[in-house]
Amino acid sequence: MFRDYKVAYLRRHVKIREAVPLSFLRQTVSYLLSQSARKIPHAAGIIHLDVTPVIEYAQATSSKQTEPGDEQALLRQAVRRNFSAFFLKAIAHALYHAPCLNGFLEYSWLRNGGTFYKAEDIHLSFTVHTKFGVLRPIVRNPHLKDLETVANETRELTRRARRTDPEVLYRKAAWVYTKAALRELDFRGLPGLWMWIRSSLFRRTKPDPELAKVPDDQKLRVEDVLGATFTLANIGMMLPAHQTVTVIIPPEVAMIGLGDLHLEPRVVEGKIVPRWVITLCGTMDHRAYDAGEAFPFYDHLQRYIDNPALIYEWQPGHPI
Repeated sequence: MFRDYKVAYLRRHVKIREAVPLSFLRQTVSYLLSQSARKIPHAAGIIHLDVTPVIEYAQATSSKQTEPGDEQALLRQAVRRNFSAFFLKAIAHALYHAPCLNGFLEYSWLRNGGTFYKAEDIHLSFTVHTKFGVLRPIVRNPHLKDLETVANETRELTRRARRTDPEVLYRKAAWVYTKAALRELDFRGLPGLWMWIRSSLFRRTKPDPELAKVPDDQKLRVEDVLGATFTLANIGMMLPAHQTVTVIIPPEVAMIGLGDLHLEPRVVEGKIVPRWVITLCGTMDHRAYDAGEAFPFYDHLQRYIDNPALIYEWQPGHPI
C-alpha cells in the first residue's frame, strides 16, 4: 500500500533474487543526485588530451639514480610513476585561472535572483571507491602545495576512506547540514532531517565489525568530506573507461571525470604514431556561467600538460 504502482506491479510479476535496503550512504547519494538532475541544467563537454609529454617527462626524471636511504628521492620516483596526483594538482592550477568553475551557487529566483560565489580556496574533492560505496575526501588548496605533499595527502585520505564506515560518517555530516538548515530556517533541509531521524531510529544496515575496531584518528572526519568547491571523479583508476558523464553535486557548479590512461594511434606531423591519451569529461551548471568563461580552464590545463615541469617541479612561491 502507498508504493510506487509500477514497482508494485513488478514485485507481483517478477521473481526477486534479493531485496537490498538502501544504506544511508545510498539514500543520501540518491537524494542529492536526484536533486541535481532535477534542478541543474547540465552542459557537458568531452576532451581527449594527449598527455604523452607528462609520461615522457615522468619517465625521464624518475629514472635518475638515487642513493640508498634517500627517502625523498624515492618518494619523488613513486609520485612520477603514479599520475593521479599530477592531474589533481594540474586541475587545481587550471581552476586558479578559471575561477568560474570553482565555487558554489545560491539560486533563489524569489528572494534575490541568486548569487554565485567564486571561491578563493580551491577545495578539490576526489572520489574513492570503497566496498560500501564512493566517498569524496577533500584536498584543500593543492595549488599551494608541492606535488609530493599533494600525493601524500591524497594517499592518506584514500587510506582513511577505506577504513571509514560511511553510515557513521554520513550521519554525522547530515547532522551538520541539518543544524545549518535549522539555523537558516531553510525548510528545504527537512528531507535531510527526516532521513537522519529515520536512519538513526531504524538502522537498515549492520555496522562492519572490522571498521568498528579502527581508531578514530585513522578514519575520515566530517570536515574531510564537507566544504568542497569542485569535484574530480577519477573513473580511470577503477576501470578501463575512456569517458564518463558526471553529475554535479550541488551547490558546486562543475565536475570533471577522468577516464583511463591509454595508448591510441594519433597523427603527429603527418605520421601515425602511438600516443598516451586521457579523456576528460566536464559538466557545468549553466545557470552560473556560460561555456565561454570556462575555456581558459582547458587552455591552462593543456599548458601544464605540455610543460609538466610546471607541476612536477613547482614549489610554494612559484607562479601558478
